[in-house]
Amino acid sequence: MKSYEYRISIILLLCALFMTALSCKPMRNNDLAGRVYEMEQVSEGEEPEKIKEIRKDINRWEDELNNAITAGKNTARYYRTLGLKFMDYEMYGPARDSFSRGLEITTADARMYYYRAVAVSKLAVSRDSLEQREEELAVAEEDYKRAISLDSRYMPPYYSLAILYIYEMNRPFEADPYLDQYLKIERSDGRALLLYGQLLEQMGMTEKAMDQYNTLLSVSGYNAEKEQARLYLDRIREDAF
Repeated sequence: MKSYEYRISIILLLCALFMTALSCKPMRNNDLAGRVYEMEQVSEGEEPEKIKEIRKDINRWEDELNNAITAGKNTARYYRTLGLKFMDYEMYGPARDSFSRGLEITTADARMYYYRAVAVSKLAVSRDSLEQREEELAVAEEDYKRAISLDSRYMPPYYSLAILYIYEMNRPFEADPYLDQYLKIERSDGRALLLYGQLLEQMGMTEKAMDQYNTLLSVSGYNAEKEQARLYLDRIREDAF
């Protein structure tokens, strides 16, 4: 008997939830109907009836609208995937174009900006034209910065932008804040520690450079990195005498 009563209570609960969903559906679309109404130029005095008409249309189209949203998300994923595949085959022009198409759909995607920047920077270094190279490097720089502004916890753009400034744009000192921020999170990245140490040496900040090399010696598991750090430390000590 108790089992029967339990099943009945579950059925009643589900029915109540279903009826609540049905009753909420018009209200859920009321705000959207109002915004659609504002976009349409209609005569004064039509507002209540017009919004009601628009809401009915939205309710009728709801499945179709949701399917379109899902299709848009899937399309963005397709272009992400296609861009990465092009990158795998070192086809950087098509990769850039794929990421650009994806960004037309999801305009606030930090990672897509990052990967487009990587593709564009790869293209730039292969150019014979200095003007085209500089234009593309500027695009990559802006994409890296855009990725950082959208997701400050996503670290790859910090390091890649520093590399861009040091090796490609001949503006090494501008890499300082990006390497500093990167290493606050990625504390054991030996490549970044070596790079930042060298940069600090160029900036005349030898004590801070030594701190980077000593940190590397304590955290790195790679003998080659440690050997490089010891060589840099020895060089600084020799220059001090």
